[in-house]
Formats: sequence, C-alpha cells, structure tokens
Amino acid sequence: MKSALTIFSILIVCNISFSQEKKTELALENQTIDEAEEPVFKFHPNPVVDDLFVIGTHKIKSIEIIDAFGTSVALYQFDKSIIRMNLSELKSGIYLLKVIDKHDRQDIKKLVVQ
Repeated sequence: MKSALTIFSILIVCNISFSQEKKTELALENQTIDEAEEPVFKFHPNPVVDDLFVIGTHKIKSIEIIDAFGTSVALYQFDKSIIRMNLSELKSGIYLLKVIDKHDRQDIKKLVVQ
C-alpha cells in the first residue's frame, strides 16, 4: 500500500511539473515578434537645450513632437536615419517624441526641453 501511495505521489508531482512546462512553452509561443525587435530610434541629449540628434534603426519617415496636453507641436517629414533638429524655439517642459520609420513601425519616448 505504501509503494502505491509513493508511486501515486510521484505521478502527481511529475504531472504538475509537466503542466507548468507546457504553460511556459505556450507563453513563449504567444510572444509577438515586435517584443524581440530593436527600438525604432535613439536620441540624445535628454534633456535638450538646442540641438537634438535622432538616430533611427532604419530610415525615419516622420517625427512628431507632442506636448504634455497631447497637442501636436511640430511634425517633420524625413527620409534618412540620422537627423539633427534645432528645438531652441520650444518652451521648457516635457514632450513626447513620436517617430515612425520607413516600415511604419512607431515608437514614442519622453523628451525634456530645458
């Protein structure tokens, strides 16, 4: 009787381990490709005073600057991957920098203007 109980316990433990492995495998299968991709762009300096440099992973199609109220302050069209922008006319504050690349991938990052 004791050996039957031991075997039953082992089967239960193995089944729990196996079902947890399956859940992990399913979670990995459901990940999207976008999660593993590199960022659309990088930029510096942050905070910025005058010139902002934006470096795209691919050619950048557009850059939009959005203020804290969600209003579009500026929209620029490009066809290159390294961009220098003069932001000295912007008021000090926190903005969002929305970049769309030539593959229509977009990314939004926080930008501080001094």
